Amino acid sequence: MVTKIVRGNFGKVVFGAAFISGLLLGSGSVYSAPQSISNDKELGLALKNAKTPDDHWRIAAYYEEKAQKLQQKEKEELDLADYFAAHPSLYGKMYPTPYQNHKNLADYYHRAANIALQKAKEQRETSGSFMPSSHGEEVNPGQNVRPTASAVTGLQFSS
Repeated sequence: MVTKIVRGNFGKVVFGAAFISGLLLGSGSVYSAPQSISNDKELGLALKNAKTPDDHWRIAAYYEEKAQKLQQKEKEELDLADYFAAHPSLYGKMYPTPYQNHKNLADYYHRAANIALQKAKEQRETSGSFMPSSHGEEVNPGQNVRPTASAVTGLQFSS
């Protein structure tokens, strides 16, 4: 009798066990790594609250992903522009021509991708500024660093 019940519900039991173990194992990974940025609202919050190198790396990754998407759109628009350049009889005497429209959009996406890549580079550089310098002495950011009188050569004080 028990074997009939187990055999009849075996698939449900296995699925339930797999589902619960997936939830338990997956919930730890959510908190162990910072979540990626998925939209401009989250980007604004991330920029406002960025304090660690990891925060800046996440922001840089968002900008790089955005640049890749813009570069893909640029390629699509260039392909359309090439198509309309090869087939000018399809659109007659329209102004601006579909070729010009797609070429202008491709230029826009190109500029936007370059801006996103520049912002990613700035975020990567900012994340590097948190790292201690490997050459010379480390300087405490709150410390006022001024040369002493003996360190300045050729300077004499008279009383």
